[in-house]
Amino acid sequence: MDKPQDLLRLLPKIDTLLAGAEAARHVDQLGRQAVVEICRGAVERAKERVLASGEAPDPDAIAADVATACRRARSNVLDRVINGTGVLLHTNLGRAPLGADLLREVADRVSGYCNLEINVLERRRGIRGPHVSSLLAQACGAEDALVVNNNAAALFLILRQFASGRKVVISRGELVQIGGGFRIPDILVSSGASLAEVGTTNITRVEDFEAAIDDDTGMMLKVHNSNFRMEGFVESPEVRDLAPIKQPGVLLVSDLGSGNLVRDLHGGPVREPTPGDMLAEGADLVCFSCDKMLGGVQGGAIAGRAELIRALRKNPVMRVLRVDKVTYGALQIVLSHHLAGRHERVTMWAMATASPDQVRRRVADFLEQHGLGAPRFAPVETVSTFGGGSTPGEQIPSAGVRLVSEASADGIARWFQEQEPPVIGLVKDGHYHLDFRTILPEDEEPLAAALASWAQS
Repeated sequence: MDKPQDLLRLLPKIDTLLAGAEAARHVDQLGRQAVVEICRGAVERAKERVLASGEAPDPDAIAADVATACRRARSNVLDRVINGTGVLLHTNLGRAPLGADLLREVADRVSGYCNLEINVLERRRGIRGPHVSSLLAQACGAEDALVVNNNAAALFLILRQFASGRKVVISRGELVQIGGGFRIPDILVSSGASLAEVGTTNITRVEDFEAAIDDDTGMMLKVHNSNFRMEGFVESPEVRDLAPIKQPGVLLVSDLGSGNLVRDLHGGPVREPTPGDMLAEGADLVCFSCDKMLGGVQGGAIAGRAELIRALRKNPVMRVLRVDKVTYGALQIVLSHHLAGRHERVTMWAMATASPDQVRRRVADFLEQHGLGAPRFAPVETVSTFGGGSTPGEQIPSAGVRLVSEASADGIARWFQEQEPPVIGLVKDGHYHLDFRTILPEDEEPLAAALASWAQS
């Protein structure tokens, strides 16, 4: 038997592993040092196996170890994913899809120099995003509006400006937790405001708000329950109910969350209020996300009375929360489409407004075009949702593909998640499904390749 020292000399050099095809193709994305550490880890694990078994190292096993570790590290690289879940605003998959057309138009406007902070005609310095503010105000029926980097920041800025050191009255049933573990009470307290909870979890009345208002009160806050729904013995005043009890120096603010601007979908109403609704009902300010039902990039919009928006612009915290030229460029295009009634030009709404029959025909054409039929693939009726904390409980009839196999649906799901690009589907009733409402047209070719590969595996 060879001595351990002799066997260890057979371990590959790090430079040799780096030159291998699998390691080399990951260097550009992961960085050379990261791949070096992966190769060292693979050699160390091989060394342990040699010392434990007394057998020579297996070069193929070491190369496979490097490949697996590289792929695992690459899963953290921001990259394309095919969404077959039927969830239009999938928070884990980037919320609203932007679409290639929008990105090309944004690139045309801001890939070089642009008039971000200059009034070219008047040859003087300007402010950021005046046109977006104008479009946003029009869309919300507001006097003025502004954009910060997300809706949590929008709410924080409002609280910091108008309620720091003062009391904010809010229903106990609206002390919600939003995405990423952020809780409304935490945002409220961090702004310097104090929390005044009124009512109970399920029942809060106008009288509860009215009784809590005193000389220390700066705001009444309504938080839309956008990511859950309470049913049964439930009561909570709307903005229109609270508007009549407003007092001088006490603002009524609506944190609406989703940013919906569309009234009708598939012949029925969209069951999500609009920012304009809240302002028309008496809110002084409304805030919402720009990358949910608005269909844009990440941002937080604030709309309402002009003097309040002016005060927010002057707050020093605004400098910390401001957005960049890419965000303004994208929102300018998205808002222009909405104001012109071209909601379907916004990628998320193009997907949402497709009729169930259109999605069914697309599924049938896809399967026929790529030769993907029985017995491995079957067209099925599915149900899509908006997701992203919008319209909880609302369902959109859709269509998709069910994969027929004796293998476990969870195992199939893992197989597709390991493809390039990864495919994220839905396990339902013991089967793996792909809902075509959320599959972009440019995703069809790589999806067909993945399905064909799976069928042959």
